[in-house]
Amino acid sequence: MKNLSLSLMLMIAFAYTTKAQLLVTLDTNTVQLVNNFILSGVTASNVQYTGVSFTLGTFGNGSTTNLGMTDGIIMTTGSLDTIADSSIANPASVFANFSNSFAGDSLLNTLIPGYITYDASVLEFDLIPAGSILEFQYVFGSEEYPEFVGSSFNDVFGFFISGANPMGGNYSNENIAIIPGTSLPVTINNVNAGSNSAYFVDNQTLGGQTIVFDGFTTVLTAQISVTPSTLYHLKMAIADAGDGVYDSGIFLKAQSMKSYTPVGIEEHHISSSNIYPNPLSENSVMTFNLDAPGTLNIHISDCLGHNVFESSENSRQSGLHSLPIGNILNDFSSGIYFISIQSSGKSLLQKVVK
Repeated sequence: MKNLSLSLMLMIAFAYTTKAQLLVTLDTNTVQLVNNFILSGVTASNVQYTGVSFTLGTFGNGSTTNLGMTDGIIMTTGSLDTIADSSIANPASVFANFSNSFAGDSLLNTLIPGYITYDASVLEFDLIPAGSILEFQYVFGSEEYPEFVGSSFNDVFGFFISGANPMGGNYSNENIAIIPGTSLPVTINNVNAGSNSAYFVDNQTLGGQTIVFDGFTTVLTAQISVTPSTLYHLKMAIADAGDGVYDSGIFLKAQSMKSYTPVGIEEHHISSSNIYPNPLSENSVMTFNLDAPGTLNIHISDCLGHNVFESSENSRQSGLHSLPIGNILNDFSSGIYFISIQSSGKSLLQKVVK
């Protein structure tokens, strides 16, 4: 695909001149970029970018493409100029290949043991969420698809958050860029035509006319439980792996970062809880301790805040109780769910993965 003859390239150029394209623009105003990234419920500060200046910017006109989002932030391991080569409307036949000679990232190295990263682009900032859930949407794309799937060229990215864990203790660079229903990071080798293909767009096979990358993910949601009005640090990083060529990029959807509390959930804690195993099996059980007797209300919602299960009992006594959560969610689709248990003016919020 990357060795097209001149005549064929000219034919494609003529055929695609009427097609709309993804518009990419260099932008190093990091504070403005992050503010445009936030929809509601999040206050950001101390914004920093580490990387070569021509690797960070914005994208627009996405509604005319198959990217799945209209506009937002783009970070690349190569050069935005390569991605924005619009002479033939950014079709997948353009080869995005540029080594920017920048260092890799140690945190990204931990996601792919045995690999070395190069050309890292890192956007990070402090944030204070207003609600109990923090989330945003993104797409990962790469020129490594499909030729280097399963090879040592396993380009990688991560969204690392640090701060208070509502379930106790602290998050320490917890990666929330994971494949839905798993704990696996989103990488070339983990999301492709043969692995987790439901989340993969084979742009090359589709004859992609508007996006330079040969493959990319569907629109994915990064999400985590947080403690309202508490300081967190978020690091978003992407890098080449194995070598510094064949570019990859991360697209962050504009106005997709938000913090909210699902309806009916209060942020006070029942004394203790545990779910095992989690991710869930049919036999998974949630145990929790009630401080006092009284009415027990249970609500389970999906990652969009939709209620999928609720129950109310009037005669629960204080002490240790259990909930057959694996059986309750057995017939539901894979994904992330939130369990809210309320009793005697207190409540517990727990995240599970199915």
